[in-house]
Amino acid sequence: MTPSAASKPDTTTVEVTVIGAGNMGGPVAKACLASGLPGDALTIVNSSQESSERAAKELGGRAGERDQAVSGADVVVLGVKPYQIVDLAGEIAEQLKDKAIVISLAAGITLEAIEKALPDGQAVVRAMPNTPISVGEGAVGLMRGSAVSDEQYELVHALFAEAGVVEDITEQQVHAFIGAAGSLSAFTFSLIEAMTDEAVRLGLKRDLADRLVQQTVRGAATMLMQTGQHAAVAKNGVSSPGGTTVEGLAVMERLGVRPGIASAMQASAERSRELTGD
Repeated sequence: MTPSAASKPDTTTVEVTVIGAGNMGGPVAKACLASGLPGDALTIVNSSQESSERAAKELGGRAGERDQAVSGADVVVLGVKPYQIVDLAGEIAEQLKDKAIVISLAAGITLEAIEKALPDGQAVVRAMPNTPISVGEGAVGLMRGSAVSDEQYELVHALFAEAGVVEDITEQQVHAFIGAAGSLSAFTFSLIEAMTDEAVRLGLKRDLADRLVQQTVRGAATMLMQTGQHAAVAKNGVSSPGGTTVEGLAVMERLGVRPGIASAMQASAERSRELTGD
């Protein structure tokens, strides 16, 4: 259930604790702040006090001690490594408020496994974000646990509302989501790196190559999103008969760029299945 504008929960009145504000927990913390969460309502708990204070300063929250931070939180985000998630859930179980929402960012760890480590009836949501949520241009897949109320789920949606695109998915869809969004940002970075390096080889200065490639990738995606045009139609619109674009596209097809990307996405999805044991 996605909240309407009229019913959107007030994110300025909740307390959020992020345990593990690293590569993924950090961007999630930024998304929460962008949703309206006050900085003094965001508590960061990392592996050491020094790390917590450093991350809190960088993100705009406050550092805290784990048990106290958990007991005072309405939402607890678990941003630690997947192999640590179930043990961490068990360790914080007694400190959680009855109505607190636990959000796991871990790939490969099911809702059922986390719920078993927590008290009966504890609300658990799995969130699969990608790193561009840190600039409000990412994608988040949300999976709702069995004990999550409509009101709680609306709050989770509201906390991620400024992250980019937020979609409800099932745990059966999470593997495809990882291939299509979670890991895809890294594939895109790799493609941008390759295109930029080639632009430099062709004679452009690197700062100019950076700007041109990044803006073109951004513009192409924005054009599709705003017009609703199919990518194939947009591609054909740039492809004049016998021109430069069709020549380049033909080389891409001969070198297998399309099946290479598809294979990379499939490999990520398959690895997700392996981690989950599906």
